[in-house]
Amino acid sequence: MNLEKQKHLKLKVLLDYQRGTRGEVNSVSLLKDFIEDNPEQCSINLYQTPRLHGSWSKAIPSRYNELIGLQHMKLYIADDRVLLSGANCSNDYFQQRQDRYIEIEDAELANFYSELIDEVSNFSKQCTKFGIYEKQFPSKLAFVKEMRTRISLFIERWKDTNYPKLLASQNDETKDTWIFPLLQMGEFGIIQDEEVTTKVLASAPKDSFIQLATGYFNLTDDYARTLITDCKANISLLMAHPNANGFVGAAGPAGGIPHAYSLIATRFWKKVVDFNQTSRVEMLEYERPGWTFHAKGLWYYPPGSGVPWATIIGSANLGERSVRRDLEAQALIFTVSPDLQNKLRRESEQLHLYGSECSDELQKRETPLWVRATVGLFKTYF
Repeated sequence: MNLEKQKHLKLKVLLDYQRGTRGEVNSVSLLKDFIEDNPEQCSINLYQTPRLHGSWSKAIPSRYNELIGLQHMKLYIADDRVLLSGANCSNDYFQQRQDRYIEIEDAELANFYSELIDEVSNFSKQCTKFGIYEKQFPSKLAFVKEMRTRISLFIERWKDTNYPKLLASQNDETKDTWIFPLLQMGEFGIIQDEEVTTKVLASAPKDSFIQLATGYFNLTDDYARTLITDCKANISLLMAHPNANGFVGAAGPAGGIPHAYSLIATRFWKKVVDFNQTSRVEMLEYERPGWTFHAKGLWYYPPGSGVPWATIIGSANLGERSVRRDLEAQALIFTVSPDLQNKLRRESEQLHLYGSECSDELQKRETPLWVRATVGLFKTYF
């Protein structure tokens, strides 16, 4: 990218501080030339969870400090186009790691997500040619309060602008698709994604069908309870087999994480059995030689429909850390467009090609004793 020849072009990047500075060769070092050569056209910002402000950032070893909380939003914006995904821009995602991507051409949506990035960047460390500059706040409490206020005002401003348009579009026969951005920033009391996902699950009628996917199966207690006791839809849960988990083969304690997810899934399935819901809920594992699985989201099929009418796509994993600690960006897409419905159906079918029912296998799978002993202590961290 030659910014010297394209003076009109602006480059904005928002990363997580812990991930962006990990190792000697990292995202910041790779982007350094942009800041040094074109500081007026580029902004590189690094969000750090307030839980790690101060000495905590260095007290916890690299990679493990990411468990405390992340800037986890995956948004790629160019002009009037937005690419929503759960994927990072690293080599494995472009080679043998399964994820989801939906491209949307809509100026207002692009502006929404672009402004969101600007708002979070105002509370992030800034990369300059002289180093990393950190804006000072009186305390962690002051940081949390101010960011909560700013993001809440941002959300309300966009609601006020777009809600009248939404009402007007309901009777417009030329409109066939509606997109609702959803934010989840549990640290700051912003829980749109959690509220909407819970309502979709709880209100789905009998004989409807919901497919859920997550690379890391660690449902919150509220999601698990909603699925088992409130939801009337038939449910399919697709998750990564331990061989397709992103932490497979990791050194040290991280190598036990795939076993931990399997154990959590086993315990969830036991609840399904205890509540006599096995006829309505199935669990599948994605396994493809040489591949890892990172796709996440929801597809909703009304009763009698062979195609989904709605999907949720974005960065959230339906797990404890996504809901309580990370910054997440999702979108609920509702459509009556036959073309888009069929594209969503084909997308789901492709993901499920490598999925197989696993409830019996889960009961037989061996879990290291140390994982069984510690998983409860760290459940909210992954």
